Amino acid sequence: MSLMTTQLKYQDPMNPMENGDFLGQIASFAQVTGLSDLQDSFSTFANSMQSNQALQGSSLVGRTVLIPSSIGNLTATDGLSGRINVADPVTDLKVKIYDEAGVVVRTIDMGSASGYTDFTWDGFDDNGEAMPEGVYQFKASGTVDGSNTAFATGVLAQVSSVSISSTDGLIVNLAGIGSASFSEVVEIL
Repeated sequence: MSLMTTQLKYQDPMNPMENGDFLGQIASFAQVTGLSDLQDSFSTFANSMQSNQALQGSSLVGRTVLIPSSIGNLTATDGLSGRINVADPVTDLKVKIYDEAGVVVRTIDMGSASGYTDFTWDGFDDNGEAMPEGVYQFKASGTVDGSNTAFATGVLAQVSSVSISSTDGLIVNLAGIGSASFSEVVEIL
């Protein structure tokens, strides 16, 4: 604005500024002010949304969620539970559980399956011995059209806390497993 008043002050009296030019400059200043106000309003809105997201995320603490994963946390009370996405029907679905060293400790014969199939491992190995609590990997496979096929898996995990990331949004921290973006959560139980 001071630039415009200085320009008016030193303009050539023999060639004064056209009314249209003057109004164009005023409109430009109004546009810049409007954009600045819009930017401030949007920033306030974004902060409000982030606070709202954190508040809603806090209701997940203690709840169980399903996320795509092939690792899970074995507990003495709940075992280890997951879900297999069996895209094509199979008659010999198997879930293999691996320890930290990558050794198969348990093979669960699921039999015939199609669609989403839930499983729970009680924590005992193939010899009937109790395995220690902790993180285990699992893989599911079966025969489809004569060939061994691996299937996508998900794990049921308890949310121990939530946090907000400026780049990833809401983050759910899963007991014993680690963190995952809320966008990865398939189901809240």
